[in-house]
Amino acid sequence: MERAFLYGDLLFETILVQAKAIPHLALHYKRLSQSAALLKMELCGLNEEKFCQEILQEEDHFRLHHPDAKNLRARFVLYRNSDGFYLPTSHQTKFQITLFRFEPKPILQPLKLGVFWEQAKAPGPLANLKTGNALVYVMASIWAKENDFDDALIINSQQEIIEASSSNIFWFSQKKWYTPPLSSGCVAGIGRSLFMAENACIETPCTLQDLQHAEKCVLTNALQEPREFRV
Repeated sequence: MERAFLYGDLLFETILVQAKAIPHLALHYKRLSQSAALLKMELCGLNEEKFCQEILQEEDHFRLHHPDAKNLRARFVLYRNSDGFYLPTSHQTKFQITLFRFEPKPILQPLKLGVFWEQAKAPGPLANLKTGNALVYVMASIWAKENDFDDALIINSQQEIIEASSSNIFWFSQKKWYTPPLSSGCVAGIGRSLFMAENACIETPCTLQDLQHAEKCVLTNALQEPREFRV
């Protein structure tokens, strides 16, 4: 994984695994394959069926040592396996799967979020992908912990709020749901796609005032049900 370590030359999917079942498998594979095509990465023989088989095989191994585990969190990393410096000598890839226990705690009240103003995320096609270039999320998460927030909101270079450190955001105001557009620089989340399929949503840039004046704000990702938050 040398290129992944040196240049962040990787893609990843965070996937919920529930006793030999992978919710939204097709959406995860579609996002991975489309992202790989954008980054000119080969898929090393992966199709949706093999993608599923590889994850479930790792689940079997994990449960041999952790038979009491319920839900699992899988991290599927696809990385360019190539020599070269910034310019790779090939676009061949390998993948690595890591599993963790995942038991989300019940949320009894809205999460408390703050805005991480110290570093903006640049919009563009790469901003929508889940890659190894994640320092803004790392530093935002550290900042949130140091300032007693449950999570941090990320801004783009236009000072618009675009997402949280590991979730997309939605807010409800005047009987309508809103969310930042992908063009603002947020990740194209699986939870975002599911929420938008179930609710009529308007894509529009987000300000701090939008969230402060909203009737309801929620976080979405592939692992959990939408969670309410406040700022």
